[in-house]
Amino acid sequence: MPASNVALRRAACTAAWIVAPLWAAPPSPAAEPMWQVVENAEIDHGQLRVLFRDNSRSPQVLSGAAALLHREAAPRFDAFDPDSPGASAGLNFEHVISGHRSANNKFTPRHGPYRLERNGGAPQVRLVRDAADSPWNLASTLTYTLVAPAYVDVDFRCQAHDASHFGPRGYAVLFFANYMNDMEQVALHFLGTTDDSSQQRWIAADAPPGHADYNGGGTYRHVAAPTLQYDDDHDFTLNLWSYDSPRFTLPFYYGRAANGMVLIMMFDRAHTARDEIRFSLFKFKLHEFPRPALDWQYVIHRVDEARQYGFRARLVWKKFVSAEDCLHEYERWASALPPDRPCG
Repeated sequence: MPASNVALRRAACTAAWIVAPLWAAPPSPAAEPMWQVVENAEIDHGQLRVLFRDNSRSPQVLSGAAALLHREAAPRFDAFDPDSPGASAGLNFEHVISGHRSANNKFTPRHGPYRLERNGGAPQVRLVRDAADSPWNLASTLTYTLVAPAYVDVDFRCQAHDASHFGPRGYAVLFFANYMNDMEQVALHFLGTTDDSSQQRWIAADAPPGHADYNGGGTYRHVAAPTLQYDDDHDFTLNLWSYDSPRFTLPFYYGRAANGMVLIMMFDRAHTARDEIRFSLFKFKLHEFPRPALDWQYVIHRVDEARQYGFRARLVWKKFVSAEDCLHEYERWASALPPDRPCG
């Protein structure tokens, strides 16, 4: 189903240059939010109800968004898998992965303190991790803000306090998971290109086997992004390799859920000199449930202790209308973000 050429050019221009500063000048003391440390927080705002959790019971009960309900369109249908302890959450920070063999490549964000703080004056929470609590010596903050009618905005920030942990290859892959409830379609849907044609079109990507390091799913990268190189004796490769085709052109994807619902994930960047977003689809539960994981990765190309890194994202949970409607949701959001530099 072809998208409007004008709309696609406008969205592509926006996507190419949106790398907006995440760390603006701090607000005045009078405007500072009142943060309260909690173990969980349920927030109703607009049409959404979201339950957030901290890391205190992880990995048995995961942090992030433990439940996501649309109070009008599907009030009894949780977007995220409600039946799989240890694999039932959304917007969950799952892995920090380097290019070399390390015991810390698997699941370190799910272990140790990651405190949840609720903003007393807004529909907002944040997960905060001190560098001392991370095996990678990586401080990070995930801020979740509900926006009417059906959005969860995500602001991720991080800074490494010891870049030597990332070895000679120097990159860091930060992996985030959405463990979905029942889906009408397993595939990730995005605008992209294939080996057969450089013309942008809608892709239904279902993560087929074929790569030597395939394990239950795979990863899709931007048209401008090269492959990641990793050591031959690496112990956690399933999230490092990626398909050469198809590739995505705009930084958003959607998945068709049961009950006529759609989950859309959109990002403020695709590929830049210092970082990139990649999409992942994993299908470990399909032998039992139609419940794939619709994931993403944030890749820092060369970790520098002197720099802060991060991205902004928006999750949309609503009734599915059309692929064009998903594109328009991305366009409206992206056009409201201040670009780092003008297109052209």
